[in-house]
Amino acid sequence: MNLPPQNLPPTDRARTDILSLLIIAAAAIYMSISVGNSAPLQSANDRSRWCTVWSLVERGTYHIDEIDQVPQWSTIDKVRHRESDDEPWHFYSSKPPLFPTMVAGLYWLEKQTLGYDLFTETATVTRLLLLIINVLPMVLALLAFQKSLRLLNVSASARRVLLATAGFATMLNPFFTTLNNHTPGAVSLIFSLAAIVRLRQSDQPKPADFAAVGFFAALTCCFELPAALFGVLSFLFVVSIDWRRTAKYYVPAAVIPLAAFFVTNWICTGGIKPFYTYYGTEKYVFVHEGVPSYWAEPQGIDANQESPLVYLFHCVLGHHGILSLTPMFLLTIAGWSFAVKAGRKRSDWPVMWMGIVISAAVLTFYLTRTENYNYGGNSSALRWVLWLAPFWFYGMIPAVERVLTSKKLVLLLAILWAASVYSSAYSLQRPWKPSWLYTRMQNAGWIDYGTQVLPFDPPRYSLLNNLPAESGVTNTFVGTLDTAGQSVELTTAPEAAANKDELPLTVTLTDQQSSPRTAQLLVQKAPFAAGTDVTQWLQSSDGTAAAPTWATQLLRGLPSAKPYNSASPRYLKYVTEDGEKTAVKCDRGAARVAFQHPEFGKCWHRCDVYYCDELPFGVAQWKITITQAATNKVVRRELWTCQQLPQ
Repeated sequence: MNLPPQNLPPTDRARTDILSLLIIAAAAIYMSISVGNSAPLQSANDRSRWCTVWSLVERGTYHIDEIDQVPQWSTIDKVRHRESDDEPWHFYSSKPPLFPTMVAGLYWLEKQTLGYDLFTETATVTRLLLLIINVLPMVLALLAFQKSLRLLNVSASARRVLLATAGFATMLNPFFTTLNNHTPGAVSLIFSLAAIVRLRQSDQPKPADFAAVGFFAALTCCFELPAALFGVLSFLFVVSIDWRRTAKYYVPAAVIPLAAFFVTNWICTGGIKPFYTYYGTEKYVFVHEGVPSYWAEPQGIDANQESPLVYLFHCVLGHHGILSLTPMFLLTIAGWSFAVKAGRKRSDWPVMWMGIVISAAVLTFYLTRTENYNYGGNSSALRWVLWLAPFWFYGMIPAVERVLTSKKLVLLLAILWAASVYSSAYSLQRPWKPSWLYTRMQNAGWIDYGTQVLPFDPPRYSLLNNLPAESGVTNTFVGTLDTAGQSVELTTAPEAAANKDELPLTVTLTDQQSSPRTAQLLVQKAPFAAGTDVTQWLQSSDGTAAAPTWATQLLRGLPSAKPYNSASPRYLKYVTEDGEKTAVKCDRGAARVAFQHPEFGKCWHRCDVYYCDELPFGVAQWKITITQAATNKVVRRELWTCQQLPQ
């Protein structure tokens, strides 16, 4: 390695500091711009935390019931909880409450001083808070990292590579644009490791460094519960240096964030266990107002059933791979191997062995949680391990030092860095969406985590899915949006049951502004059951002529024949006659056809149907949307809902 920085000429030391600071400044600008362009409330994950922030400041409670009812704020990352059977159920964020409580304090200060409201000025407030929560601490952490590298006698060129990697080339960068626990966890770890380096390198350890190791190690544990192992190892490290100072400074400092963690958790949950430790229990799996929670019927990647071996591959080298998305960390593996060979001779040995042990333990821990094999959900990286990145920065030091001695290897380093930057930049504004590698593999057909929805069998060309078994059955559908005041009534004749092959059907379309239209029709049961177009099974009541065009198009939902594509089921919410909120599960169908509109020219007619087998005619609701093809402007919307939903 090069000589220690303090032995360099003054001009070299100054130039080195300036270049390092310029890299950090560029990273700060880069992160600030990304946050400034970020969309608010990007996913259910960060919405869950923002809901708590809003509820604490605006309502003084951890309940998120009220804000969760707002569509753009609603989240699946919630639990249902009550402390006793005498109390009503409430929704809470499934995330540990300490971090949202800290953010709520910042929001309260911001609102009192600048006056911006989180609900009405969401983008402004979230971006401002993210700059304070994510960007500013990371910049300070990079400064601490840079100083620790100088203490470890890392060469100037290697320091620049390491700072450029930490500032631009990891999957942490995309998560600076969202409210999450992984970036503050990584930042806290950097501060704790920097203090460990100072203690390791100092002949006269300072009390402040003992306190810093304890405080930030405990804070890391509060942000990332698997970091508890780091808390234990950091404690053993400082005890080995001076047990008295550990008791006097490390322990009290560590107690501060830990006490805050347990106190806020007790206030929120009534116990010391965070809500997400109850995964799979009734707090996650429940039925509320007729609708099961998302975690009762997980979809897509959340329902993944891969083997541990396949999961391990994708965690390391596959679509969420630590090494495939951030190949710079290949140098970490090489660096660790060099460090193991050198052993205790290295001044950074404590950080090295902690990184090796904790990285292996955390990855093993998540491999044992087969019920959570979802790679962190719909996200751009294996986000559960992002907080380990500081260990990996230090781990690559020996490899970077060696690589920089060879021009050919420098080219390889540049390629690894550029590839890592590409992955990070690709997901910079979309941390909660798949990475470029995931997308490529999916497009190639190598992976498919989508929940399979089988096509309708037989095909469906109509709004009707069932025919009533009884005679004299009536379903009324009331229109809203552009059909407000209109209704459709379907009625089977009293003598319907007498004929096994045909079903007399009366269709009445009522409009408050004009006379109702009524059609007496006959449904041929066999072609209806076979899934043919409406024209094949609908006739006039005497069976000699086709049904009126308006009735045919109404029951088809479209101006021309086209089968409905199936989609994942949904729950239709409604209020019963007794005032109870409930819901009914429906299969969804959708179809779109082009037609010539007399006023708007070529238009698209789309019909979305909620099929429900519990109803006599098998349809609970349908929605029609007519869009002008040239401008994509919506020119008409109809929503028809059955008035005889299950009670």
